[in-house]
Amino acid sequence: MTPQFLALVTSFFYAGCFLATRRGLVYSTPSTAAYVALAVNTAILWTIVFLTGGIPAIPLLATACFVVGGWLQLGTRLFAYHGVARLGASVTSTVQSTNPLFGTALAVIFLHETVTPLLLFGTGSVVFGIVLLSWKPQQQTTYRTWELIFPLAAALTAGVNHPIRRYGLTIGNEPLFLSAVMGLSALAPLLVNLASRRARQNIVFDRRAMPYFLATGVFEAVGIWALVAALGIGNVVVVGPIVCVAPLWVLLGTLLFSRDIEQVNLQTGIATVFVITGIVAIYLA
Repeated sequence: MTPQFLALVTSFFYAGCFLATRRGLVYSTPSTAAYVALAVNTAILWTIVFLTGGIPAIPLLATACFVVGGWLQLGTRLFAYHGVARLGASVTSTVQSTNPLFGTALAVIFLHETVTPLLLFGTGSVVFGIVLLSWKPQQQTTYRTWELIFPLAAALTAGVNHPIRRYGLTIGNEPLFLSAVMGLSALAPLLVNLASRRARQNIVFDRRAMPYFLATGVFEAVGIWALVAALGIGNVVVVGPIVCVAPLWVLLGTLLFSRDIEQVNLQTGIATVFVITGIVAIYLA
């Protein structure tokens, strides 16, 4: 399988995460979504690791990169879930898809990947899409502009994470095991945080939300494995932007399955088109 195909698979399953989480948050909280989805994700990946030969022998530095990657992934997930709860799935996924701006810059600086005029055009298109998404006349505003900080923070942590994972894979290319390591390192701080009474109060186990959060965990397991596999054989400047096609699937999924809880207006659709155009340009570059 090519890195482009694996990145596209990742985008599809990441879109599923946004849509399933959005449905579950009608009945529960972002913290609950994070606990349930991470637990399911981690359980699936580690089960497959042990069923397919166990823990491989790889350099400790590669594992350490994915431990750090897991912590960053936890931040991405929490920011994204809060974004979905406040802004909706379509807006959050679109803003979070600016992460190639950060990932590409770091890949150029630290991994010596190449930037071209077409790449700059794509970056500009993405930025314009986000500006268009952020601007709303007062009478049409359904969320406060400052709440965009949640998906933007998710974009930053995701963008930083891509080069770190890519570097780790150049040392030890074991996508399945390293995906499982990342899931466990993200889950561990959440479990420690359960010692806090306030954290426990934010957990709301509603039976109506659980099927959606379980589905989110399954989607994340497949998506993160596909992403790590793609980074193992492809550059960040190619893989990162393709992964960010997810807003297109989210937009389509929202129109098909979530119109009762989230409306997609013309401005959101146009902004998504600009973001996707920029992503395609970055890919072609």
